[in-house]
Amino acid sequence: MFDLRKAAKKIKEDGLYTFIYNEMKEYMGREELSEEEILLLFEKNPKFLEDYKTLNTQSEISNIQLLEQEILPDDPPECRQIKEKINENRKELIRLEPYENKPDNMVYAIWIGSVTVFLIFVIHNLVVLYTFWYEKHPLMVYLSYVVVSIGGYLYYRKRLRDHMRFHKVFKKIEEETRKLIEKGKSSGCLKKIFQ
Repeated sequence: MFDLRKAAKKIKEDGLYTFIYNEMKEYMGREELSEEEILLLFEKNPKFLEDYKTLNTQSEISNIQLLEQEILPDDPPECRQIKEKINENRKELIRLEPYENKPDNMVYAIWIGSVTVFLIFVIHNLVVLYTFWYEKHPLMVYLSYVVVSIGGYLYYRKRLRDHMRFHKVFKKIEEETRKLIEKGKSSGCLKKIFQ
């Protein structure tokens, strides 16, 4: 949840996003782009917006730029409810931000696979260095490798399911917050929404 206009301005002016801006210029076949053209490119080619979000995440910049809404004593009850719910959702969105995108199967496969291979390597070295199990109980040794491999696969599947579940929760809260923002803007409750 962020201001697209601010994102377009950052891409045009901030050096961190130079490669995205250069890709956009190349895509359009132009030397320079206006902020309006960048906004149109976000709609026309969502890859640029995804690149922006990914770069923010890699640079430890939050994509949740929603401001905490100040609840004033003279706010009508409806405005108070909208602001309270937006503030509550904002905290949840920040907490669930790592799950904003669908799970990347390769990332989970690589790091869980690496841990699994490392565990097999450790078991192998312990057996070779400190026991004679390869000669006396080879089936047990190989069975331990199979157990570790199955455990790694099951953990991989669990992480994917958990990520997908949190992703759905994130999207649900994001959509609810969008509706609250629209309702708050139309009723005049919200003045400044994004940082």
